[in-house]
Amino acid sequence: MSYLDHSRPGTGTLVVASIFPAIVILIELATGICAGAFFDPVPTIGHFVLISLVPIVNFLLWQALRTEDTAPVWLVIFGGGSIAVAASYSLLFLPMLPFAFIAIILVGIGLLPFAPLAGLVFAVRWTGKAAASRDCGGRIAVGGVALGVVALLLVDLPATITQVALDRYDGNVQQQRSAVALMRALGDRDMLLRQSYGDTARASGVASFLVSAWTNGVFWNEQPRTEAARELYYRVTGKAFNAVARPGHGVGDRTRLFAWDDDQGGEAVGGRVPDLALAGSRIDGSVAARDNLAYLEWTIDLANRGDIQREARFTIALPEGAVASRAALWINGEPREASIAGRGETRAAYSKVVSASRDPLLVTTDGAQRLLVQAFPIQPRASMRLRIGVTAPFAIRRDGRRTLALPTMVERNFDLDSDLRHAIWIEGGRAARTALNDATLLTGRFRLTLPPVTVPSMTFGSMPAQGKAAAVSVGQRIVRETSSRGPLMLVVDSSADMAAIATALPAALDAIAPGRVVGLVVAGDEPGFVAPRPWSREQAAEISTALGGMRFRGGQDDRAGLAVALQAMPRADATLLWLHGAQPIRFTSPAPALEQALERLPALPRLVRYQVAPGRAMTLAGSRWFDTARLPSPSGDVSVDLHAILADVAGNAPRWTVVRTAFAGTAIPGSTHIVRLWAAERLAGLGGSRGKTREAAVSLAHRLNVITPVSGAVVLETVRDYTANGLPVPDPDAVPTVPEPETWALLILTALAGAWLVKRQRDLRAVAA
Repeated sequence: MSYLDHSRPGTGTLVVASIFPAIVILIELATGICAGAFFDPVPTIGHFVLISLVPIVNFLLWQALRTEDTAPVWLVIFGGGSIAVAASYSLLFLPMLPFAFIAIILVGIGLLPFAPLAGLVFAVRWTGKAAASRDCGGRIAVGGVALGVVALLLVDLPATITQVALDRYDGNVQQQRSAVALMRALGDRDMLLRQSYGDTARASGVASFLVSAWTNGVFWNEQPRTEAARELYYRVTGKAFNAVARPGHGVGDRTRLFAWDDDQGGEAVGGRVPDLALAGSRIDGSVAARDNLAYLEWTIDLANRGDIQREARFTIALPEGAVASRAALWINGEPREASIAGRGETRAAYSKVVSASRDPLLVTTDGAQRLLVQAFPIQPRASMRLRIGVTAPFAIRRDGRRTLALPTMVERNFDLDSDLRHAIWIEGGRAARTALNDATLLTGRFRLTLPPVTVPSMTFGSMPAQGKAAAVSVGQRIVRETSSRGPLMLVVDSSADMAAIATALPAALDAIAPGRVVGLVVAGDEPGFVAPRPWSREQAAEISTALGGMRFRGGQDDRAGLAVALQAMPRADATLLWLHGAQPIRFTSPAPALEQALERLPALPRLVRYQVAPGRAMTLAGSRWFDTARLPSPSGDVSVDLHAILADVAGNAPRWTVVRTAFAGTAIPGSTHIVRLWAAERLAGLGGSRGKTREAAVSLAHRLNVITPVSGAVVLETVRDYTANGLPVPDPDAVPTVPEPETWALLILTALAGAWLVKRQRDLRAVAA
């Protein structure tokens, strides 16, 4: 009789050693209970293969011990590897066992964390018996354990590197650079993405567990490093973490059951939220060609297909020079207008009502020509409708052509329905009726057009007197002016999404007029600097060489480069042209050099920024320099855009400009939208104002119903809510609206009738004469 005959395992041991761990693995794959609540034990296919070996090898060992006299060598080796894997996961689950034991006693649940330990006990016992059946079996089993440890280390190496990189990223600038380089080379980007969505720093393997335990502790001291993970993910990939789908494994998203929205009620768009989607979108508008502007209303339907309340957050890129002039939320089937008040007061009211799960909508600026929109709660299995109104001027090119890019969403925390189309219906001017997919609206920036400007013109806008506030009239002049000869400083971002400018920018440099002072700063891993000098062949060659040596990698922090450019060009007559990609991160580290330059320099150049790739545009809150920046709307053709911008800011040819001037106390009939555009220019730089200046700015914004750096818009559910938060009750008659089609028809008929009457009077006078 062989050694194996002395002790043959029974069926009950198979249940504990193999079937129980297999069921636990399947439950985790299907539900993600551990991944959502604690850490992900199956982050990759490699981890899945290794942990699956434990129940499989235990089954084979059980079978061999019951039927064979001598266990095969390969099975002993695999048994040793199974011991290594089971021991590793037993260590990972060790901090949970006391709590799981208490849960079993109190409520009868909590067996899952014991699965690795059960697998380990029988793997050791049965592998030992199988090894005893062979010569040198102990050495073979030890070799299997060693191979298992090596396999675990190899599978877990990217996760370990990720932990090391995150630890380094909390250090100084040099440590951050090394963390970025290490993460780009060997890190687990999927794990970093999950930590960007709020996963703890708890590791998924024995090596990464030891690194994590060294930093964060073993017994439940792991703290989410969400902001650092998001920042590092951007620096490594060049993408915003919320620009890609929320991470999940197996069938669907295993973390869906525990996908909390940690960004709810904050001041950032944050991560994608499961089950929330843009279900409908329409942009209606009217064009006033004589006033060179359009009024647009974007109506948005958001659907929550999940089982818990959700907050929708998104950022809208406005047309160049535009201002939001209306916000409304549908409550009980009716649109409710927003109250325009101080930025801080509207956010405080929104936060207060969000905590009570009422129906608020908040709209604030997020830098120049950007809006941050937040809406809560979107009820389970329900939808919410909101509307944003925008007053926008047409941009006039040097040749007189007039275009207006439609607004677009550049950042969002929800998905899009696969068949979504933005329905466009614009009346007046050259009417537009079409349906666009999101990619076309986002990258192509669909444009409205008007006949070109050929001669200077003058129009007026007016706002009637209200209470103690006198009437305001604004004159809008379109004039032909020669470009200033101020110097130009170029700041070029070297993020991965900027690769399109590698050939486009050098080719566009011929638009710069000879003799114009021009300098260059390259912002990125390998910064570059070309001192400002008059434009010549030599200067053009030096700048072209610097541009040719750029390496576009990951996502860059341009703040240091902006500080260098400001210090090199502290002149009010200068222009700083910042060419950058998406800047989605609110960096956690301070930028003392940039902040100091903005506060201490005697003069600052005008900021013009062109964003090559769609996404959030980085800004400093309350900074006048950022809030008054000019952002030409991209057309989808980088070469054409860069040539036009450089010709505008550094060329010598005359250009068309729009100048708006107010006449206080004078009532001149005209469009209120012209007054809104004038007010937006005036209030753009007052985001950091205090005292009476701020009070006057908020009062003007409220009167004209515009959302600016000093004002916000909030919709609350009842009049009592407005009163309780010290906000003015909105007046539905004070907001702009898009005329209905029948209204347009009536206006046209009225105009035709008027023209017929005028012609008839002239004919009668001619006959009488």
